[in-house]
Amino acid sequence: MLKKVFSVLSAFCFILLILPLVLPYSPDGFDLLEAILNITVFLPVILGVAGIVLALIGMKGQVKLYLVLFNAFGLGFYLLATFMGLFGFKER
Repeated sequence: MLKKVFSVLSAFCFILLILPLVLPYSPDGFDLLEAILNITVFLPVILGVAGIVLALIGMKGQVKLYLVLFNAFGLGFYLLATFMGLFGFKER
């Protein structure tokens, strides 16, 4: 039972990780990605790592494989974006 809870929490972390990219703007002009990044720049990275860890201790089988892969791809994207944002746009 607890393994199912960990898998559901991992899926929830993935949804929170990918939702700002899927729905960048709401109809009333609220930018979800900007709101998340205002909390901290590393929040998507923290969500990705938490999703991978929760998936690894969650249910076994195909569910674990897909949750780890999806969270890893999301984490990789945000790590690349964070690295580019922190180090790639520096003026000399």
